[in-house]
Amino acid sequence: MDLQWMRVLVELDRRGTLGAVAQATGYSKSAVSQQLAALQLAVGVPLAERVGRRLRLTPAGMALLPSASQMLASVEAARGTLDPEAEPVGDVRVAAFASLLTEPVLRAVRDLSARHPRLAVSLQEQEPREVDTLLADDEVDVGFVYDYSLVPRYHPDQAAVRLLAERPMALIIPSSHHDGRDEEPAQILGSEQAEWITNSRGSDDDELLHRVTATKGATARVAHRIDSLALITELVAAGLGVGLMVSDGPAHPGVRYIDLDGAAGSRRIYACTRPGRAAWRNNATVVAATAGALVRATIPAGTMTIPYRPSSTACRRR
Repeated sequence: MDLQWMRVLVELDRRGTLGAVAQATGYSKSAVSQQLAALQLAVGVPLAERVGRRLRLTPAGMALLPSASQMLASVEAARGTLDPEAEPVGDVRVAAFASLLTEPVLRAVRDLSARHPRLAVSLQEQEPREVDTLLADDEVDVGFVYDYSLVPRYHPDQAAVRLLAERPMALIIPSSHHDGRDEEPAQILGSEQAEWITNSRGSDDDELLHRVTATKGATARVAHRIDSLALITELVAAGLGVGLMVSDGPAHPGVRYIDLDGAAGSRRIYACTRPGRAAWRNNATVVAATAGALVRATIPAGTMTIPYRPSSTACRRR
């Protein structure tokens, strides 16, 4: 079967209109219609049906979709590995979340510019769901995303998803909380009076917070929503709230990171590409360099988590 037919089917499932498929593929709308008709004629059954102003795949179309996706992915993989030993040349479009861009990705790009001067890496800061959309629309080549083990979104066994790193989540509190006695994180997690600071650009951080506090019998009250991890530490240091943060978060003399012994799970970092493109020379070069930068990264001394040592008094649920 013609690969153009397969691409039209896959894009139609994703976008729902012939006009949107034409825009995504670069074909004319009439060419998209003709290719869909040719595919339906070849298989002998209708593959799409109209629902209002949109087109939806029929059961036959849905049955053909996995094979179509696999055919396209195989062709993409072959194109990218024809000469895997050649010098990386050309452009690689990368999207990643801010805290990863700040250190590991920038370090990787600096190293790559020295080792492969003909490889040009362009960067943009985006949250994971935005990265997913950019990859689906073929507007970036490599995306770096994260999720939480208690709120999973990605799986390494998915096509084109690679786990790069995993760090435990910690409770971040003002240094002024310390009064010389053992802190009991459960008291903060279970407090209805605690004011929480969480992410402003996604729902996963909220979901994680509510799941963790619910195990202690509390409903978390979010007082502030901030996108920057560094700014969150500033608010915590100022006594404006507490938060859940990855244990190697920004160092700040006014905050302490308290180990939760797995109660809040971990944050996981992944590299993603479009299906079939993980082995492309340029993509694989960027991912390998970033993975190496993550391995070499060390947790700043000011952000090491302080192990929780429970007092003799058991914490009671409210």
